[in-house]
Amino acid sequence: MLKWLEDNAPDCFFKSTFGVECPGCGMTRAFFSLIKGDLHESLAYNPGLIPFLITVVALLIQIKIKHPKGGYIIMWLFIITTLIAIINFSAKQYFLHRV
Repeated sequence: MLKWLEDNAPDCFFKSTFGVECPGCGMTRAFFSLIKGDLHESLAYNPGLIPFLITVVALLIQIKIKHPKGGYIIMWLFIITTLIAIINFSAKQYFLHRV
C-alpha cells in the first residue's frame, strides 16, 4: 500500500505552476522515508518534516489538555519549524543557482 501511495502522490502545485520548488517541497518524500524508517533520507528530502510533526502533535495535545503555557510552547515550535523551512529553502535556492 505504501508503494501505491508513493507512486500516486500528487506533484507539488507550486513547482508545477511556477517551475521552482516551494519551502515544503520534499515533505511527502520525507514522510514516506520516515515511515520506512530511513531518518537520514527523510532529513535529506526536507529537514522541516520532523519539527512540523512535533508541532502538530504538541498542538493536538494542547487542544486536549489546555496547558497554561501550551500556547507559548506551540508558538515557539511553530517559529522553529518555520525557520527550518526558510533556511532549507534558502540553502536549496542558493546552491541551485550558485553554478
